Amino acid sequence: MYLNKQAFNVLNQFANAVNEGVKQLRTGLMALGINTVEDAEPIVTAWAAERHSVPMIEGQRKAKGRMVLDKDAAGYEAAKKARQRVMEALIGDKTSNKGEGEHAETEEVEIPAELLAAAQRLAKLAQQYEGAKKLASRALATAFAK
Repeated sequence: MYLNKQAFNVLNQFANAVNEGVKQLRTGLMALGINTVEDAEPIVTAWAAERHSVPMIEGQRKAKGRMVLDKDAAGYEAAKKARQRVMEALIGDKTSNKGEGEHAETEEVEIPAELLAAAQRLAKLAQQYEGAKKLASRALATAFAK
């Protein structure tokens, strides 16, 4: 069981680093005026091509008029995967970006001061424990069950 905790700590550090990297990626691109996934896509493709020494060619069929990675190049698979990883980070998934983005439906809700204060205390306490998420989830579930 001790080994699991150590492994979980390493995985949590990795997940936190990835999350921070995604934030930096999005913030950095936005600072350059690249505010949409559509704006980022050709730049990410060109970056992956350069990084893996894959030429870009004019796309056919669906990609007609766009520059794409040359499928016949030696480093194509590595470039394709690098491009895919960055695009996935920019797009996110349906659960990680819920409530974010220009198309998300948002509802203005005023959070009562006592609830906000309790959440802040819970967050502070949870940071002191390895299983912070699990602890916070249990505490909230218990509070709502009453």
